[in-house]
Amino acid sequence: MSKKIIVTILLMICFLFQFELSAKAGDYKNIGSGWSNVGGMASLDGKLYIISGGILYETGKDGKYKNIGSGWSEIGGMASLDGKLYIISGGILYETGKDGKYKNIGSGWSNVGGMASLDGKLYIISGGILYETGKDGKYKNIGSGWSEIGGMASLDGKLYIISGGILYETGKDGKYKNIGSGWSNVGGMVSLDGKLYIISGGILYETGKDGKYKNIGSGWSEIGGMASLDGKLYIISGGILYMTESK
Repeated sequence: MSKKIIVTILLMICFLFQFELSAKAGDYKNIGSGWSNVGGMASLDGKLYIISGGILYETGKDGKYKNIGSGWSEIGGMASLDGKLYIISGGILYETGKDGKYKNIGSGWSNVGGMASLDGKLYIISGGILYETGKDGKYKNIGSGWSEIGGMASLDGKLYIISGGILYETGKDGKYKNIGSGWSNVGGMVSLDGKLYIISGGILYETGKDGKYKNIGSGWSEIGGMASLDGKLYIISGGILYMTESK
């Protein structure tokens, strides 16, 4: 190998290292376009799983993807739990493997507002009611009155739900408390490293469990999906998948 090639490689390594050191919360990079009609997005075991145009894709952190199954329509929610994906499609809850194979574990899930996993259970808002749901599809009502859902995520043993523009901290028993209002035009909400990340009015906010927040970047429009994976945020905006720094 010539000295010129070695020097070029070393310069590239230095550049990439410098970029990593200088990266700050809100910085992002485009890792792939063409994500249209997105129905759901979740992370599982080092991969992203995205439903786009009725097709379920397994997607790497570099944006490379493969089709693992079609026919996913009328998506109500999507979450990962204990090595499986759980997808509500056409009012039916499916347990789905990383190979795209699935089984029906219960119907009747209409007007779904949000879905999240927490401590071995699924939590689903359907018809304004919050349900605790097992991996077998069995469920129980743990509280009503959940309307105008903007987002739902789990963090440190609690659920966080945006309902009617208010962010609530909610226990597994359904008891809740208001931790902040003014959350309008919400595009997505996920948890990562002890924080919530919320897109509201086109702005990405880092939000604490006390509801305190800070703006870490604007221009987030036409949100198709949002997920966290290995210390990064992944956001579909305007049909493009972005890897986004959280800190």
